[in-house]
Amino acid sequence: MTIQYSIAIDRDNDGRFAALIDQDVLELRWQLGLRRAYDNMADFSWARIIVRNPQGAFSPERHRLDSGMGVRIQSDFGRQVRSHFTGVISHIEPDAGAFGRKQAVIHLRDVLPWLEDSPARVAPQIDVTADQILRDLLEQAVIRRAVIAGFCLIDVGGFNMIDQASIFPPEHLTLSFERGKTRFAYVGDWWGESTSIRAAISDIVAGERGRFYVDREGALVFLNRHYTLLNETPAAQFADDMSGMSYTYGDQRLNRLTLLMRPREIGERDTLIWQLSGQLRLEQRSELPLTLRLTDERNQPFGLLAFDRLVSRFERAPENRGYTISDDVAVEVTRLGMTSVDIRLINRRREAVYLTLLQLYGQPLYRHDPLEIVAADGEGQYRYGLKRLSLDLPALSDITTARAFAAYEIARRKHPRGLIHKLRLDAREHKPAALSATLFDRIRVSESHTGHQARDYFIIGEEHHVGDGGASHEVEWTLEPADSSRFVIVDDSRVDDRAEVLAPY
Repeated sequence: MTIQYSIAIDRDNDGRFAALIDQDVLELRWQLGLRRAYDNMADFSWARIIVRNPQGAFSPERHRLDSGMGVRIQSDFGRQVRSHFTGVISHIEPDAGAFGRKQAVIHLRDVLPWLEDSPARVAPQIDVTADQILRDLLEQAVIRRAVIAGFCLIDVGGFNMIDQASIFPPEHLTLSFERGKTRFAYVGDWWGESTSIRAAISDIVAGERGRFYVDREGALVFLNRHYTLLNETPAAQFADDMSGMSYTYGDQRLNRLTLLMRPREIGERDTLIWQLSGQLRLEQRSELPLTLRLTDERNQPFGLLAFDRLVSRFERAPENRGYTISDDVAVEVTRLGMTSVDIRLINRRREAVYLTLLQLYGQPLYRHDPLEIVAADGEGQYRYGLKRLSLDLPALSDITTARAFAAYEIARRKHPRGLIHKLRLDAREHKPAALSATLFDRIRVSESHTGHQARDYFIIGEEHHVGDGGASHEVEWTLEPADSSRFVIVDDSRVDDRAEVLAPY
């Protein structure tokens, strides 16, 4: 029984993936997930589809094939249809010339690049879990809607029929989030003007010691730090029947970890947090939106826990040469962020005016210099040699949590051991496993020559190459060792085994 592959494009922007291009596809490559063991945040998922293009069907200037259109890669084996990649067209590279190969390469990506381009601006977050923060960040992300057909886009032909179109619902992403285990006292007070939503998510997920990635269906997934400890059932097993693997002994050990965390200090209410230097001209009958960034004397961002009041003054001429105006001028606060405030200046008069005074008062949240939490295995340092690592976790402000994180990392990595980093399979030899096993599924591997026996791993990254018109399918998984057998799970593990450790994690 052979594997059938289906590649479909959502040309109508309605989420149905109705346009099949299977007959034109020559080669497929795609990659999802994390790139290295112990990473918290996935890299961009991507896919490349090489297609025949003799009539220019995949030349976008001849036939419409827009960036942002949804594309889905699926397989069908034994009447089991599985999705392997769901993304959007990034760009297309058609061969040029009448006598060339007449092929085209369709490049796909997931939503993470859009998160990289969206600024992180959230309202003050106090005593929240990671999943709550991630949802707030994603709500403000500028991301193409998966389904556009039937909805209203102002001034866009075909989408501006108000009486026949719907308004976009607030939900624009598919999320699969576990509840975070850590409660963050304060969030976002270190994010500056250039911080993207993707970078902010990475900070929060690292502070949780969880995982964040895009799955095969295009959904955004957040796993808390207990997921890999509690998922103990292998989805597949391999014993000397893989096509290849990358194996090393001792390179992932760790016996000294320095974890940086930053204590906070809450300022007084009604503190001056921002003021205008000089004056600002506002043209007649105009409005001017502004974002005010909150920075300290070292030009470092600080947080805003509460906004108290705003003081402003408009004049007909620059300061000391005019008189104060109060009619038909205003300053409105439109959004309160954690490190910024959005305002709108309004001048409804038939003359230009000058804003000569603008002061904002509120309750600031200051960050102090980082504290270093150090965990070390003294025996391992003298026995195997020093192996150190530093982690900067700006979201953490609780010393107890930071110490638990550091102790856990040392406990699971202090001894040298053999580890498989990459596992390669021929999908024709392992059809069900190669097609169904995906990110953060657990597998068990044995390999006789290295003596690596019955060791469990999590798949944290997957890369596929389908060639020869679908006749070959190579799979490479990036792996991370599973650690739950080395720690006590309350109500599940026996505490009398010296190999197990009870950690406040």
